[in-house]
Amino acid sequence: MTAAHCDGRTDETAHRTVTVTADSVTERTAGRHDDVPLLTTARLNELARELREDIEWLTGRADVPDASDVSVTVRMTSRWECRRPPGSDPVQRTRLEAVTEIRVPRDGRTAPVVWQWAGPDPLAALRSATAQLTGEIRAAATALPLSGTFTGDIVLAPETAVHFAHETLGHSLEADNYHDYAARSGLRLGLRIATEALTVTDGPRPGEPEQLESTYRTDDEGHPATLTRLVTDGVVTGVMTDAAHATLQRLPRTGNGRRSLGTGPAQPRMSALSVAAGSTPAADMIRSVRRGLYCRGAWGGGSVEDLFVIRPGYAEWIEDGALTGVLVRRLDIKGNKTAALRALRQVGDDVACFNPVTGCGKNGQELPVGVAAPSLACEDLTAVPVPGPRPRRDDPAPGRPL
Repeated sequence: MTAAHCDGRTDETAHRTVTVTADSVTERTAGRHDDVPLLTTARLNELARELREDIEWLTGRADVPDASDVSVTVRMTSRWECRRPPGSDPVQRTRLEAVTEIRVPRDGRTAPVVWQWAGPDPLAALRSATAQLTGEIRAAATALPLSGTFTGDIVLAPETAVHFAHETLGHSLEADNYHDYAARSGLRLGLRIATEALTVTDGPRPGEPEQLESTYRTDDEGHPATLTRLVTDGVVTGVMTDAAHATLQRLPRTGNGRRSLGTGPAQPRMSALSVAAGSTPAADMIRSVRRGLYCRGAWGGGSVEDLFVIRPGYAEWIEDGALTGVLVRRLDIKGNKTAALRALRQVGDDVACFNPVTGCGKNGQELPVGVAAPSLACEDLTAVPVPGPRPRRDDPAPGRPL
């Protein structure tokens, strides 16, 4: 793609969005969309309808009560942006984004299930997530709320593990956070923080068929992106830097100086975080647990200094090495980042990519990030209940959390 559409002086962005429900189609555009490479309304509409059909099929497969009352909304966006790193030619990028919201009837209300994907083929991504999404729909309709705090063995499926890696490791090894709190909390270069099975990198992964969508050639300071080894065989070996923090801390520049469009300055930010595959099948992880939780799906997460939280879509109890079929939802996994990483005991062989539409926020800037991770098994993690919504006056089961 050439830089002909970008004036080279300011950041530019444009998008076209189509939202499809059971009985309506709406279109929204923003920016200069007449001469930039966006998909047509007709093509976005076609993709959205195909996604709706697939999700309706999944809903039937989930065998939930009142399946005919499940509502599905799909939002498809074709997005273009152009930015100029200092001293470099303008960089243009297009992205296809899909966000689906499935509202499942539950106790006189509806419980939401959200699935999202940024990348060239959201239909293929949805189909590869069939087991995950079917389980989330079933849990939304039937799972009980977690009744109390649980501390013990927790196995994270890949779509949950990516958030664990992002919050505990990724943010800690951004150079500003490394300087401010991570190094003194035990995530210091040269120190072992986890099992030898753990190896983590950030940056472009050229040549791989499922490349994370948040890779780039140069960062927003014009420095070439690099593949940075953050953790090697359980030992901290790298930190993600921008120009200022590389100089301040006498660290190598890694090409992680990133900023949101129209903002500044750049900050040390993750781009494409990748946890390498281990050798343990997820089924073996589950078999090794006497009593614990198997977590699937994800609503996201957050971190404040050395504390983290992630919210699975749902979890299933494990008893004596077997899944019980007893589902729970509305739970958070939280704690100290360093302690959680040291509790990691097994790394799975089943890596999956997560290219979210919603970005990662930091200091008022939101940026797209991608994460790849396999299943992870930890001991001594803590899951806590999430309070339910306030009861409505017409709620047939007052006070019952969803």
